[in-house]
Amino acid sequence: MSVAGLVAGLIALSAPVAYAAETTLKDPSGDNAGPGLDLLSANIQNDDYTMTTSVDYRVHRSGTTIVGLKARDRGVLRVVNQHDTGGPDRTLLLDKDGRIACDGPLAVWNGNKAQLTLSVPSTCLWQGNYGAVRPWVLTEGLNSGSDIDFLTTDGWIARG
Repeated sequence: MSVAGLVAGLIALSAPVAYAAETTLKDPSGDNAGPGLDLLSANIQNDDYTMTTSVDYRVHRSGTTIVGLKARDRGVLRVVNQHDTGGPDRTLLLDKDGRIACDGPLAVWNGNKAQLTLSVPSTCLWQGNYGAVRPWVLTEGLNSGSDIDFLTTDGWIARG
């Protein structure tokens, strides 16, 4: 083996790799408190550059989905998607004082799969200065504020 080949191999092995720490939360079908978005599961990925949450529902309906994120010594932020099957969506990032200005929270709905994917650049979350998060997911009626379904964990998701 040539010296150049050996050096290239060592460089490839030592290069930093971004990865996502993730968890999946499960919820029984039909346990919702009323008509609306019945949660089945949520997969949360906490990587170096983006926080991504994919939420699966029993049926695609209008409603509000809130993904809460608590970071150690940083407080709680909420990613909120107000989804109207007959109209436009609204996606916000909120802290205890209200809306956080941020370019980048993105919501993508797949109505056929009854699935929502929310992604937020990590720079929008505590200015990118955070590590592990403890998530929860809540659904509410669209414009009603009535709690429909809830998922949570006691565990922390490390940042990748």
